[in-house]
Amino acid sequence: MDQMTISPEERTLAAITHLSGLSGYIIPFGGVLVPIVIWIVKSESRVISSIAKQAILLNLVVFLLAIVGIILLFTVILIPVVIVLAVVVGVGAIVLPIVGALKANQGIYYRYPVVGIAPDGSAAASHV
Repeated sequence: MDQMTISPEERTLAAITHLSGLSGYIIPFGGVLVPIVIWIVKSESRVISSIAKQAILLNLVVFLLAIVGIILLFTVILIPVVIVLAVVVGVGAIVLPIVGALKANQGIYYRYPVVGIAPDGSAAASHV
């Protein structure tokens, strides 16, 4: 399995871009807005722009799953499913950007499971 590497010049920004998705826990809508700004500013960098796209997509999926979870709460019988979904999604939304940032700092391109995007735009990049 080939690993895509991140150039030493882009490693710090790649790590920050992964972590930018977590800004939504501090700034309302920051989890989407901050990666959008990074994506626009660094659109010439395939690596940085694809990491920003991953951060945006991860936050949108988490938001949509939260809405689904809220709707499912009204079906009382599915409350245990909602609790498990909330834990899995919550842990994933926090852990994946941190793992991505650590990998980026090591120079390894990290593609998020399910919502990951390769720098060439495909979802078929290698996954570490």
